Amino acid sequence: MSEIDASLRAEMDAHAEENQLGVTTSAALHCCDTSSVRLKKPGLMSRLTGSADSDTEHRTVVLVTPRYLIVAVAGENRGVHVSSARLDAISIESYRLAAEIDSGVSATGVWSDGHAGSRYVGLGENSDGRAFLDQLRTSIAEAKSA
Repeated sequence: MSEIDASLRAEMDAHAEENQLGVTTSAALHCCDTSSVRLKKPGLMSRLTGSADSDTEHRTVVLVTPRYLIVAVAGENRGVHVSSARLDAISIESYRLAAEIDSGVSATGVWSDGHAGSRYVGLGENSDGRAFLDQLRTSIAEAKSA
C-alpha cells in the first residue's frame, strides 16, 4: 500500500466515502498494482467510433477490503476512474489472452456506477499475480459465506 502515490490513494478514499463503503485504503487486506502498455494501435472500428482507449499506458490498482473490491484505473488522458463492487455479489474468471501476451482476472458484478459489467485486471503469470488471485478468491468465498 505504501507504494501507491498519495493522489491515487486520495481518489480511492474519496470514492469509498462518496459511496459509503465504510472503509479507507488503509483497510485493504490485499493490494495489486499493475501497469499496462498497449503494444498495437486500436482496430479501425474502435478508432472510427471513438471507443478506443486513448491512453497507450495506464495503471490499475486493485484493493480487496473485507467487503469490497475497489478498482482504480489511471491514465494520462482518461484521468483516474475508481469503481467498487461488493465481494459477496461478484464472480471472477481467470483469463489468459492470446499469444500469452497477458493473463489476469475479470470481475463481474454490479459496480458503484449502478451498472452490471466486468472489470479486467491483468495480473501476469508471476508468483505475485497468482498469489493475488488466490487471495481474491479466498476473500470472495469468505464474503459470500458470511
